[in-house]
Amino acid sequence: MSRDEEQDGPRDSIAPGYAQAMRDRGFSWNTVASIRKIACPNCGFMFSLTYGRTIACRGCPQATRNCPKARCAKCDHEFYIQEMPHVGNKYAERSVAKHMSNIETTYNEQVGRKRHR
Repeated sequence: MSRDEEQDGPRDSIAPGYAQAMRDRGFSWNTVASIRKIACPNCGFMFSLTYGRTIACRGCPQATRNCPKARCAKCDHEFYIQEMPHVGNKYAERSVAKHMSNIETTYNEQVGRKRHR
């Protein structure tokens, strides 16, 4: 373990201190969890859940129905949100999935887009 990890805990994968700054300003755990970068288990591409939902899941009707999966925007590999190191269990997975679905639904309503491709 590096000296920084001993002092600050595990490093956030979005940027050093960024997640903590967001929490300090009142952003929810779900919001912070949805923007943390993860590596695709298939190709290694680094992306956030928000980016994956925006690019790879655009138009998929499951994106607004609490889908428990993340999809890589580079290789289209799907895996469960629970497999993300910072999520880790089914209750957190459900919470993040619901949060992302609410964001997608709100966005679609604002721009007048239907759920399908």
